[in-house]
Amino acid sequence: MASQPTRVLVVDDDPAFAQVMADLLMEKGFHVVATDDPDRALKTAEEGCDVAILDLKMPRIGGLELAGLLKEKDRDIQVVILTGYGNMETAIEGIHLGVFDYIGKAEIDMRRLERAVREASERARLTRTNRELVSQLTESNARLLALQEVSTVLSGEPHQDRVLESLARTARELSGSATARALLFGASHSDDIVIEAAAGDGVETLVGVRLQPGEGIAAHAAQSGNTLSGTDLAAHPGYSRRGDEMPTLLPGFIAAPLRQGSVRGALVVAGRARGTFTLEDQALLTALARQGGVAIDNAASQERSNNFFTHVSEMLVSVLEQVDVFYSGHSRGVAALADMVTRRLGLPAEERRAIHFGALLHDIGKVMLPSELLRAARRGNAAEMKALQQHPTLGLEMLKPISEWADILPIVHSHHERWDGTGYPNGLSGEQIPLGARVVGLAEAFDAMTRDTPHGAKRTRDQALAELESCAGTQFDPRIVRMFVAEYRLRGHQLPK
Repeated sequence: MASQPTRVLVVDDDPAFAQVMADLLMEKGFHVVATDDPDRALKTAEEGCDVAILDLKMPRIGGLELAGLLKEKDRDIQVVILTGYGNMETAIEGIHLGVFDYIGKAEIDMRRLERAVREASERARLTRTNRELVSQLTESNARLLALQEVSTVLSGEPHQDRVLESLARTARELSGSATARALLFGASHSDDIVIEAAAGDGVETLVGVRLQPGEGIAAHAAQSGNTLSGTDLAAHPGYSRRGDEMPTLLPGFIAAPLRQGSVRGALVVAGRARGTFTLEDQALLTALARQGGVAIDNAASQERSNNFFTHVSEMLVSVLEQVDVFYSGHSRGVAALADMVTRRLGLPAEERRAIHFGALLHDIGKVMLPSELLRAARRGNAAEMKALQQHPTLGLEMLKPISEWADILPIVHSHHERWDGTGYPNGLSGEQIPLGARVVGLAEAFDAMTRDTPHGAKRTRDQALAELESCAGTQFDPRIVRMFVAEYRLRGHQLPK
C-alpha cells in the first residue's frame, strides 16, 4: 500500500508568496495548503498536517505564536520558520515551542527547504508512531493487568455459573466486542454434543441444544482445542445457526477453547465497531479461556467435594442419632445456630463452611462409645463421665484420615474447651481455643439447654440466653455470647424448629 504524501501547510501574510511556495513544494510531491489566514491554518491542523512552514513576521499573528497554537491542535506537527529577522531570542523561544528548523526567507534555497520538509515529515511520522506504540503498550499492559486480576478472581470462584458469567463479561471488556458468551458442552448417548451450560449474550435458548459431529464453530474450538477467528461468523464453513448465532451485525469473531480435565467449552466474542480483532485480541482471549477452563474444572471439583461431604456428613449424623437417642436433631440444631453466629461475625465463606460442618460433626466421636452409655438416662459416676469426655478426641481420630476435613478437626476436638481453661480435652483457654470451636461450644450448650433430655432440666429460650450471659467470661467467649444473644433475639424465630 502506497504511503500518503506529506501534508504541508504554508502560512504567509503575502498570499502570492505563499502560493509560489506551495507550487514549488507540490512539484516535489507534497500535498500543500497555502493561506494567509491564521484561522484557516488552525483548521487545516485540526484536519491533519505533518509540516507547517510559517513566516516569522506577520501582522495579525506572529509565526512563533501561531506555531504554539498549531502545536495545541496537533502536538506532533513539525514547524519550519521562514525568517529574515532571526535572532537569539526568537531562536530560544522557537526551541521551547519545538520549532524544527529556521530558513532564511530572503534567499530561499529550495533544495534545503525540500530537505527540511522531508526531515520534518519523517520526525512527525516517527513521533506519531512512537506515541501510538506507547498508547498500544499502555493499553496492552492494562489489558494484561485486567487479565491477571480476573484470573485471580476466577481461581477462587466455587460456582460454575458465576465463572461462566465472569468469563463472558471479561471477554467482552478485554476484546472490545459487541457480544460475548461462554459455553460448556457435554457428550450425549449418540455422537452428538449437547450445550450443557451457557452465559452471556443471546444464550437464553441454547442450553440443551444438540449439535451433530462437526457442527458449530464454538463446538469445534471446544473439541479441537484450537482458537478460531474470522471476519464473518455466518460465512464460516463450520457455522451453525443453532449454536453460533450471535446478536450482532458487526463483523469479526473469535472462538477460544475452554479445556481442562473433563471440561469442554468455548469462549466466543463477535462484532467489533472499532476495527477488526487483532492477533493480540486472539492471544488475550485464548489466555482468558485457558484460565476459565481451569476455574470451571476447579469449581466442578469443589462442587463434587461439597456434595460428597454434605452427603457423608448427613449419613454420619444419621448414624449418630441412632445411637445417641436422647439428642435427635441436636447436631443439625447446633449447625443452624453456628451459621447464625458466623453470619453475624461476617466470616469468609470458606470459614463459615468449615464451622458449619464442624458443628454438624462435633459429637461424631460418640459413635465410638459403648451404646449403653449413650442410652443411659442417668450418667452418675466419674468413670462414665470420663468415658463420655473422650468423644472429642475420638471424633478427631475418626475424621483425621480425610484430608479435606482438616479445617474442621480443631472444631470437633476443642468444642468442650472453656474460656477460663477448665474445659477438656486439653484445658485450652481464651484465644487459644479456635474461633469455630468457641462458636460451636456455645451453640451446643444453648441447643442442649432448650431440648427435652433426661440429662438436665429443659430451659426456656430466655432462660437459656440468660444462662449464656451468666457464663460469659468463664465458660464462653464474652464477645461470642454478646453476638449470639443479640442475633438470636433478632432472628431466632427464623431458625428451624
